[in-house]
Amino acid sequence: MFENEETRKWLLFAALLVLTWLAMRLNKTVFNLMRKKKNGLKTKFFERFNVVVILIAALVLAFSIFGALGTLWKTLLGGTAVITAVLAFTAQDIIKDILAGFMITIYKPFEIGNRIELENGTAGIVKDITMRHVALSLIDNTVCVIPNSKLNAMSVINYSYQSGLKAKQFSFHIAYPSDVRKAMEVILEAIKSSSYTVPGIKRDYGMDYAQIYFMDFEGSSLLLKTTVYFPAEVPTEVMTSDVNLRVDLALNENGIEIPYTYVNVLNPEPAVKQGSGKLVRAGRPYITEDMIIKADGTGMKEAVEKTEKFGNDCRLSRKEVLRLRLLSEEALTMMRSILQNSDAYYHIARQKNTYYLQIKSHLNPDDVQRQKLLAVSSSGTNAAPMGLMAKIGWLIRTSQVDKPIAQTSLMNLGMLKNANADGTIASWSLQEYKTALQTTKEKNTEAAQAWEELDRSIVSSIADDVSVRITRSDVDLIIKKRF
Repeated sequence: MFENEETRKWLLFAALLVLTWLAMRLNKTVFNLMRKKKNGLKTKFFERFNVVVILIAALVLAFSIFGALGTLWKTLLGGTAVITAVLAFTAQDIIKDILAGFMITIYKPFEIGNRIELENGTAGIVKDITMRHVALSLIDNTVCVIPNSKLNAMSVINYSYQSGLKAKQFSFHIAYPSDVRKAMEVILEAIKSSSYTVPGIKRDYGMDYAQIYFMDFEGSSLLLKTTVYFPAEVPTEVMTSDVNLRVDLALNENGIEIPYTYVNVLNPEPAVKQGSGKLVRAGRPYITEDMIIKADGTGMKEAVEKTEKFGNDCRLSRKEVLRLRLLSEEALTMMRSILQNSDAYYHIARQKNTYYLQIKSHLNPDDVQRQKLLAVSSSGTNAAPMGLMAKIGWLIRTSQVDKPIAQTSLMNLGMLKNANADGTIASWSLQEYKTALQTTKEKNTEAAQAWEELDRSIVSSIADDVSVRITRSDVDLIIKKRF
């Protein structure tokens, strides 16, 4: 008898599983048919609600079949107060969401496919509702899931209320001198021309597009607003992009300006060379701050890198930037070897397409250095160095000695000018040096050799000019390059 009773229970349980499955299938079929007519909020909510009811009923019947329903009921209702409190606390959010879901489906503040905006600024299209939450599809195709109880307590803006259409508000700014009436007509026609927009306001003669409204005098523009309606199946971002493109084109074609904020940056005036060789500010657009190059080489790497950055900021090509960097490396290396106990100040400036690299330093050789310079320079013309930058360095060093033989030799090649009243004791220009060699290289062996040195010189082949000015206390070297 026990075995027959046990068999009967399992047969009933199997029948219950089949009936539950059939009920689930029937529920899905019925609601699929309902969705074909109208895929509304109630359809979505009650389809899922019925699923929950079917599962709970099946669970209760299963306990009843096996005689455990009474035990279950006693456990839930006749148990300790602690268990009851825990169950009540755990279920309160679920119950609140379910009840809120009922309220939303009954009063229908929105429908599936409506575009809504929550009080916290979140805006999207209602895609789904469950027993616990509502799903909003946002503009970037992400989904925002909001509990029913929270959504039911919020203020909601529905841009498609009871219309079956989605809607979006647009703001357009036009310049103050514009013809406002013309702008309103142009914008309205642009909106109508979009294949994604549809009439959304009821009139006596049917449906029509929303009017364009002149809303405000703003600080730098006139504000126009309108609401655009479009079918629920059209993505909001697709319609928005199409309308904005059409309005922008229409306003441009009709000469109506769209104002915008801009910043007018006044760059510091760069340096240009005066007759004295000193750089002064004039014109546009750049001049760097003075960079200190220590006698031990500190700051040289940073100065070269800033030179490269300066070229990039001036939008030079990569090849031109590398040439500018190479000139700075050559000049700074030469000056460091000369100014063994002094710091130098370096900066770069631009006047239109001409760049000036300037190095200035204080000359203060002590007596020991002066004696060394005198001994070297007094050894005759054979002591003159080879190479353009080496000769410039020789010029700077020996300028502190009174008329050495080597310096006199370099002067014959155009390296030196007579002293000026402004304190200049020596000055030199690459262009003048080239001119001097050009006229004497055919007859003078030393000039011919010097010309060959120029051909091999990096600075001579890249720079447009190099000028040096020396006083008893200072040296000023400027390299000029046009791009």
